[in-house]
Amino acid sequence: MTDAAIPEANDAATRPAPIPARRFGLHWRPAPLHPAALDVMISGLINVQVWADQSFWRPAALWAGMAGVLAAGGALERTDWRVLALALLLVDVLWGAVWRLAGGRNLLLPLAPRAAQPQVWLPYLQPESPAARIFAGSHHDLWPLVFRVGAPTVLLALLAAGVLGIEALSLTIIVVTLTVLGWTVRHTLHHIPIVLASLVSIGLPWLLLLWQYTDENTALALGVAMAGLWTLHHWGEVRIRADGLDAIAMLLLAASELGLCVLLILGQAPLWLAAIVLLLLPTWLAIVQGRAVGRQMQPLWLLAMLLSALAVGQMN
Repeated sequence: MTDAAIPEANDAATRPAPIPARRFGLHWRPAPLHPAALDVMISGLINVQVWADQSFWRPAALWAGMAGVLAAGGALERTDWRVLALALLLVDVLWGAVWRLAGGRNLLLPLAPRAAQPQVWLPYLQPESPAARIFAGSHHDLWPLVFRVGAPTVLLALLAAGVLGIEALSLTIIVVTLTVLGWTVRHTLHHIPIVLASLVSIGLPWLLLLWQYTDENTALALGVAMAGLWTLHHWGEVRIRADGLDAIAMLLLAASELGLCVLLILGQAPLWLAAIVLLLLPTWLAIVQGRAVGRQMQPLWLLAMLLSALAVGQMN
């Protein structure tokens, strides 16, 4: 290195680093949010966050409710769209929020630190009390979740159900009961029975919308039978997706589809039966060939469910 290069290197060390050219002239740095500003972001008494979970084209409560409407065979011109919208909101969003409580805190959005602080002013829950010792450790946030998440969710669902009538209110109470049962079984056996999820996802939404749009005994009997068959089918769907060699899942799928075929044959709907069989056939081909039954089958199951409901509606 020459002497002339030494001062140049020293100057380079003291020279400020060049500012890289930026394409846009507007820049800002994220500033920490002042604690008092958190109140600005809370405009409602009850806060709700909505998101689309998994695939939209899969058997779920919203589609089961629509299937109940189709099975009722009601004319569109006589449909009260406000009642229909509220009923679908109840079975899909509100019942779904209630049922999600059975999964515990791992399936719930975390509360803000201020909201997660225990604020249950009961004498037997004070520090060092026997109940406080029982709920110590990993259960320190149980009561904030119960009173700040569970209670508002259940009350909102009951309020919406009360607007729809006694049938909706009764089924909402059943959903709450199934949620408590699922939470209890999860803590006892460390898993939630799939049949409970199938009832909340398919059976009960189908029944509610069916009762909302028909009072004929024949239509009710056919609709309830179809709802029961698709509840069994959903039970088998969940199991077969988890384990392609599950014999119980195959039995559930076979029993529900056999009952579906018998129902459509007795109802003299051979064209509907042919279309539904074609939609259900790929599932059995995958099982026979030893391939995994994945999410690609869900749109086929959904379409078969809606077509079967439409077929039942045409029988009335």
